[in-house]
Amino acid sequence: MPSVAIVKARELEPETFIPYVRHVDETTIALDSRALMVMIALDGVSFETADPLDLNGLHRDLNTLYRNLADERLALWTHIIRRRDNDYPDGAFANPFSATLNAKYRARMVEEDLFRNDLYLTLLWYPTRDPAEKMTKLLSRLRRARRAGRELDEEALKQLHDKVTDVTAGLKRFQPRVLSLYEHDGLLFSEPSEVLHQIIGGRRERVPLTEGRVSSAIYSDRVIIGRETVEIRHEAETRYAGVFSFKEYPARTRPGMLAGILTTPFELILTQSFAFASKADARIILGRKQNQMVSAGDKANSQVEELDGALDDLESNRFVLGEHHLTLSVFATSVKDLTNNLAKARSHLTNGGAVVAREDLGLEAAWWAQLPGNFRYRARSGAITSRNFAALSPFHSYPVGRKDDNEWGPAVAMLKTASGSPFYFNFHHGDLGNTFVCGPSGSGKTVILNFMLSQLEKHDPHMVFFDKDRGADLFVRAAGGTYLPLKNGTPTGCAPMKGLELTPGNKVFLAQWIAKLVGTRSRELSVSDLRDIAGAVDGLADLPVQRRTIGALRTFLNNTDPEGIAARLRRWERGGPLGWVFDNETDDIGIGAKFLGYDMTDFLDNEEIRTPLMAYLFHRVEQLIDGRRI
Repeated sequence: MPSVAIVKARELEPETFIPYVRHVDETTIALDSRALMVMIALDGVSFETADPLDLNGLHRDLNTLYRNLADERLALWTHIIRRRDNDYPDGAFANPFSATLNAKYRARMVEEDLFRNDLYLTLLWYPTRDPAEKMTKLLSRLRRARRAGRELDEEALKQLHDKVTDVTAGLKRFQPRVLSLYEHDGLLFSEPSEVLHQIIGGRRERVPLTEGRVSSAIYSDRVIIGRETVEIRHEAETRYAGVFSFKEYPARTRPGMLAGILTTPFELILTQSFAFASKADARIILGRKQNQMVSAGDKANSQVEELDGALDDLESNRFVLGEHHLTLSVFATSVKDLTNNLAKARSHLTNGGAVVAREDLGLEAAWWAQLPGNFRYRARSGAITSRNFAALSPFHSYPVGRKDDNEWGPAVAMLKTASGSPFYFNFHHGDLGNTFVCGPSGSGKTVILNFMLSQLEKHDPHMVFFDKDRGADLFVRAAGGTYLPLKNGTPTGCAPMKGLELTPGNKVFLAQWIAKLVGTRSRELSVSDLRDIAGAVDGLADLPVQRRTIGALRTFLNNTDPEGIAARLRRWERGGPLGWVFDNETDDIGIGAKFLGYDMTDFLDNEEIRTPLMAYLFHRVEQLIDGRRI
């Protein structure tokens, strides 16, 4: 039996497989091959509810972007990392009902198997991809760099950054964010290194910026590669993984053909790479394939004709060609679970029309080929067009929202989507706090709104709920709020001229509001009428608050005209048929409550009262918008 020393001597160090040297700036990592690398995180686009025309447009835009990026010195790596994520948003609740509801909901959600899809695009720039042709130019630049006391190829760095700028502009709809160094508790950490660490070991953790090689910093979990299975040992757990690769590419590609993997109930990493080929090399590849089929007497005439069309499209710059590879790594906590997960994953790949193979003899190469820049380990690669690549890697995803750093802080609530992913809900999009909920009767709109408002209580806002059919009555009262069911014929508690201070702004509102009370569709108010109303409102300022009634307002108007404003206000005066609406003893509409609910059901079909009543209530609510959270 070999000794431990002999086994250790035989074991290759991580630097053998991991080509990353160091950060050359906040976003760029240098490789052993002198290539430079930048990683970009993408939010992706929600595809399930998107119009097919929109998805096809995105596919065309991606192809156009790749055509403009095309350079044989550039290679792209894309990753979809599906990982567990049931991190519950923080927050403290002062109300006992909301606190109890949140505790029970949290206990349920943290036990769920929730997964999120993280999308990454990596750009690799090689100063030379053809040593025979460009070695002289490369050595010349390196000599100039050494003479200047620099190891870095500044020209290559500039060219890469130019490409990154083009990519972030072209992928604006996908919310691109360049990964970089960041500070945490006074230390520098590397986002790109954390993603690379996750690709190697399937687990995300903070990776600090060190003085040594990046490859050493990101290899902290022991990776043991067997015949068909990868074992990943961490001090807290052991995990297993298997790898699929494309054995034969599908005859046709379409956006979303691999979307099934975005819903799997287990962790995985889908890796793809695309190294741009020059047009001359692309001609050779397509021409050779066509000649082989003709020479072999292949009867697939349609494929020969398609190659003719492909050559025409290539010359017309409708696409570019590149060398592509794809692997899918599937994870589990036991070999038995891994077998089940692999069976499910295989079906999602084959549903797209590809022939896939589970890696065995090529497992080690396939595993390390997941790392951006590891060209020599790509065992199963093939030439495809930029159209194909845009379809195989369309950056589709499910929305996840934002857990932290929102307008009011932590997310309002964590929801579970149909894909088994968490969605961190916020009423705000940026600094805009508008949310629209729609659905048929009985679908649960009121329930979801009540729940969201209960979760919102942790942000200590003022809340006003305009309700129908008393759907939120019990919830508002349970949450410690005031609920006012307004009824036809019953005093509403509204007394606008008593409740509003007669500031210039409120005087303008009262004048406009009174005009609504007395105006009709058949008779518009004249300029003199509006002037009389404004004068009457000014006259109220000389009266004590308790005497500011509609009757008092009429004394400042012309009472001799039987069709005048004063006469039309009589029905709104206390004792009149509508006196119960706005001429009450006090203005008692609960506007000072932290949580206030109004049931407006009775007034929805009462047009005469509905409009001025809603105008007054909305005006009072608008006055609460003074910097407080509402």
